[in-house]
Amino acid sequence: MSATHKEMAPFDPISRRDILGIGALTACGFGLPEQLDAETVPDETELPRQIELLENKHAGTFSIEVQRLDADEHFALRAKTPLPTASTCKLFVLCELFRQAEEGTIDLRAPISWKPEFHRGGDGVLRAMTLGQELSIHNMAVLMIIVSDNIATATLVDLVGPDNVNRTMKSWGLAATNVYDGLPGGSNASRMKQPVSTAHDLCSLMTRIYRHDVLTPKSCDEIIRIMRAQRCNDMLPRYIPVGEDWGNAKSWIANKTGYGACRVEVGVVRTTEVTFSLAMFFKPHQPPSNRLKCLADYPPVLAMADACHVIYKCLALS
Repeated sequence: MSATHKEMAPFDPISRRDILGIGALTACGFGLPEQLDAETVPDETELPRQIELLENKHAGTFSIEVQRLDADEHFALRAKTPLPTASTCKLFVLCELFRQAEEGTIDLRAPISWKPEFHRGGDGVLRAMTLGQELSIHNMAVLMIIVSDNIATATLVDLVGPDNVNRTMKSWGLAATNVYDGLPGGSNASRMKQPVSTAHDLCSLMTRIYRHDVLTPKSCDEIIRIMRAQRCNDMLPRYIPVGEDWGNAKSWIANKTGYGACRVEVGVVRTTEVTFSLAMFFKPHQPPSNRLKCLADYPPVLAMADACHVIYKCLALS
């Protein structure tokens, strides 16, 4: 045993979160960063090489942007390629909702209901509930994000106005972002365009929310708090050692997922080793043949989870 180990002070009791983190690190095949020798730290070519290997393994193409928030590190791969956002466009709607609330044109405590024309298939819980019941606008937004409720999304897009969403995103520098009329659905679904954005735009927005560079600090913190309550956790959070205690935890993941022609993930990861914002798209070369009920086992989802894990490892070990 080295002198350093002999002289260490008695350690504090290990918390449940520490146990979860150590277990996840062990299961993922690597140890705690502070326990690693210099030889194990990846060089600057490691992350691009690992992503290329995953593209070959999963037969698809990634579009990625990563920004360290605690150091001067950045990674981008095809980050300015416009792609369909799927449900990650709900982050744009959430930001516009809070902007209008700050302006005083919307009261987040006010009640709101959903109309038959806002009915959507896919993710969410409102379609299983009785039509016409009311929620606060704020809680409707929570459902839009944490269970990706598509009816809640259509309701809030109608409330804030899609043109206002686009105008605000453009004013914030998100030049490639366009939500059009929101997520396609209802009687006009065939004539509606899919919202689009880029990894660069999404990562930039998430970085600016974390740094309080858009909206007020109170609104930015509330957006992060809502995203930390995310229930769709089969991609970005899947292999990263952060437990589920999202309330007052110091380590956390705030994210929004998208399931569509591309699998999409945007969020902030904050652990004891590293803090970074990330936006990622994965487009398979061919649609997978096994469209399983369990999204967690869907091949493009596994591709995303693997890539997020590789990014975390490379940043945490750098």
